[in-house]
Amino acid sequence: MSLATFNVKGMNCSNCVDIVRSSVGAVKGVKNVKVDFDSKQVKVDFNPAMVQEQQIRDAITSAGYSVQ
Repeated sequence: MSLATFNVKGMNCSNCVDIVRSSVGAVKGVKNVKVDFDSKQVKVDFNPAMVQEQQIRDAITSAGYSVQ
């Protein structure tokens, strides 16, 4: 299991947090998603044999947010 932290721009409300959480959580191989609205960070536990960090980034950007 691996852990990655992403800094996300564009999260302005609790609904945004839910969208990011569900978008990342839907990626096969993602085991746990923690979204911190105050720090604008997303922490993801994932299986690197099933998913790469870029796929997680893509899920965030596809939801309408940018990743730094």
